[in-house]
Amino acid sequence: MTSNFISEAEFDNIRINNVTLSDIMNTEGDETQIRELIPATIIEKHINNGDRGPLNYSYTYDGFEITFTGNAGTPDHPGLAAFDITNSNWSITIQGKTVTIGSDIGILGNVVFNDTADGGKSIVYQYCDGCNNFIVVNFNQTTNKITEIGYIEIP
Repeated sequence: MTSNFISEAEFDNIRINNVTLSDIMNTEGDETQIRELIPATIIEKHINNGDRGPLNYSYTYDGFEITFTGNAGTPDHPGLAAFDITNSNWSITIQGKTVTIGSDIGILGNVVFNDTADGGKSIVYQYCDGCNNFIVVNFNQTTNKITEIGYIEIP
């Protein structure tokens, strides 16, 4: 994977609709904290309180889905496992540059591109080589418009 490396502080300060990634991670998926931090309407939620495997919390909004799991943290302290932004209701700010679905990738500045398994390109952000978590920005190679923004934590 070819990545754009940013500092850990810059990574923690990535913002989704002006809420830092660090603040989101610190909720550990707790519904009350999530609702306070992200005031949008939760359309669907799935909560496994540990009765059937590790703690898991998943919240779906209009154009944004976020998942926490004990597999990405510890059994009692779920970590952010993934998020997926699929419409322009949600913005992401990386190193002071804010984009949404439909934005031109040029807004992100001078970035390196990652070759995807399907022969496409994406833009990946990490804070260290070999880290198991990263932000990925997918885009249409013909129009250079952002089509999806995600976060993945590989346990």
